[in-house]
Amino acid sequence: MPFLSHRAVQLLSKGLLALSIGLFGLMVAGGNLLDYDSNWQFVRHVLSMDSMQPWFHGEALRGRAIHSETIQRLAYAAIIAGELATGLLCAAGGAMLLAACRPARRIWLARGKACFTLGATLAILVWHTGFAVIGGEYFAMWANQWNGQFSAYAFSGIALLALIYVNQPEAPAA
Repeated sequence: MPFLSHRAVQLLSKGLLALSIGLFGLMVAGGNLLDYDSNWQFVRHVLSMDSMQPWFHGEALRGRAIHSETIQRLAYAAIIAGELATGLLCAAGGAMLLAACRPARRIWLARGKACFTLGATLAILVWHTGFAVIGGEYFAMWANQWNGQFSAYAFSGIALLALIYVNQPEAPAA
């Protein structure tokens, strides 16, 4: 096997990381579509605030609850669409970054980074803004028996770190 340059290894690393984030988004969206009801229950209970912990007495916050099943289902559809778009954009960006490992295909580097940047930003919007901020704080998911904040923070943190890493400049071509 010929020696890989530092630049090629960086592009390989960035491409595989982008593919990994894409795979996660696709698997989550796919799971939500294949087993719609499991995560529908999560979304429904968080939005309706009907399964709060017994110690929670935040009546002022309970006024934020959404009881309309139509709006709840629209929110769930938006979540799935965001997860699917995240997966597709990150996977496409990863594939482009892997293509850019070959010197003759460097044109794919900027395109791959741009595509991954869109996907990773969307991941942060879905998991941080959607789950941690809106679900966690607006709908007080922290006091709900259906609390997904830890997972949301973990994945949005990984997406943010990947976004920073992938967008760092590569080593000069050797």
